Amino acid sequence: MAVRISGDSHFQWGINIDDMWRYAGLPPPKSVAIPYLLSTSSQSGKFNLPAQKTANADDSNNLDTAHLAEVLAAFLKRQGVDFVRCWFPWNFFERNVAHRQSSRQAQYSASYDASTLSGYRFPLDNFVSKMNEYGIGIIGVLGNGYNRFLPEGLETNNIDEFVKRLAFSSTHIVRHYKDKVKLWQIENEPNWWRAHHTIQWRKGRIWLEAQSQEAILSALHNVVRTECPDGTIMINLEADSKRFRFASFFPRLTAPMDWRLYAKYCDILGLDFYPNYYHSTPIDASLLGRTATEAKKMTGLPIFIIETGYPTGPHALGYNEANQAKYIRSACEEAFSCDAITGLGWFRFSDSYWRSFPFPENHFGLLTKEGAPKLGWNGYLNEIKQRQ
Repeated sequence: MAVRISGDSHFQWGINIDDMWRYAGLPPPKSVAIPYLLSTSSQSGKFNLPAQKTANADDSNNLDTAHLAEVLAAFLKRQGVDFVRCWFPWNFFERNVAHRQSSRQAQYSASYDASTLSGYRFPLDNFVSKMNEYGIGIIGVLGNGYNRFLPEGLETNNIDEFVKRLAFSSTHIVRHYKDKVKLWQIENEPNWWRAHHTIQWRKGRIWLEAQSQEAILSALHNVVRTECPDGTIMINLEADSKRFRFASFFPRLTAPMDWRLYAKYCDILGLDFYPNYYHSTPIDASLLGRTATEAKKMTGLPIFIIETGYPTGPHALGYNEANQAKYIRSACEEAFSCDAITGLGWFRFSDSYWRSFPFPENHFGLLTKEGAPKLGWNGYLNEIKQRQ
């Protein structure tokens, strides 16, 4: 199968956009500073791109989302970036599901009528349109069950109820964007849901139940196949079992990867690597090529390194911009030179005023939260230009 994100078949260079609330004109979610203990609202801050004039605002609700998306798309296009991978958070489109509780038959209907669409909105229209206009491909992440992405009142202890609502909502999202988004990633790191639950990125019993994985992936797969028959489906997997220190407490996280299980539900496998998540050195990206080659051999599918990164902080742990730039050189060389790898997506474009846990999560950006480029940003652009 030919992989075509930005219009041709060359090696694809991308960037992950994490703070999609900016482009939806919505406030950021609550920051999670210490799991189980603290969740606070934060200021969204200002957004600037280097050498660009943008609409700045302390309140993201006041941003001109069309202008902001156009500035980003034009900027990325000039730098040679082929695609963006970005969240399509469920609660952007359906804020609250409680009002549907009394009418389940209408609730799960996939028809476009006033009763089923009255609670829906599509705040990413400007973002999607501008990326299309400038020829930037979009990998839309559909159905990610992170707690900060879910509508208020959603049941996450009953898998049957959850899947019905997920399929209903995802149907309308894909149907709305199917002419402009042709590559959908379904869920996020399904082989790592239990770890996500442990650090409170996900909440509810379904993330701990073995039957949930195929039920959710199958439902999302069927939605995309039905609503966007000419679209492509990706599943991304955490491919570095040492990412979280407590992984050894979960045997299923360190067991050999069942590549074929996930290959049943996708056309592309995306692999996520963070070899320096908890130690700043040594810097070695060789695992990318070895693992991608194994996955390609087992499945025959195109392979993307869809997430990889190196944080620039906390400085007390030895992280800094120079080390990030060094990892970028290593990862780009490894990915580009490996025959099994079709593209690379860097995590992430910029830091943000929204805070997460564990603490390195807040420092993976190639730009600061104020929008200033780090050493790694210029390093990534140099890698792209040298290899195009």
